[in-house]
Amino acid sequence: MSNIAIESLEQLKRLSYNKNGDFVEFFILLAGGLARSSKRISYNPNSDQFSIINEIDDSFQEVHSTKIESETNLLEAISKNSLFKY
Repeated sequence: MSNIAIESLEQLKRLSYNKNGDFVEFFILLAGGLARSSKRISYNPNSDQFSIINEIDDSFQEVHSTKIESETNLLEAISKNSLFKY
């Protein structure tokens, strides 16, 4: 199965939502594809909030979708066609 390029915040919401609350694996291509930043993301539509585990340092973030641009690099990665779902 191939990786899915994320093209919008709405697509990220759809693909990171699971009824059971499980996290979904994503990655950001860095340095022109020489490296990856892996993330596990879960989206809760009731609170319009993302839960994000940054695997590089095992840090955890809870971010409302209105703050996703200021508190993460996910929208920047989407705009650069660098965010993918495994």
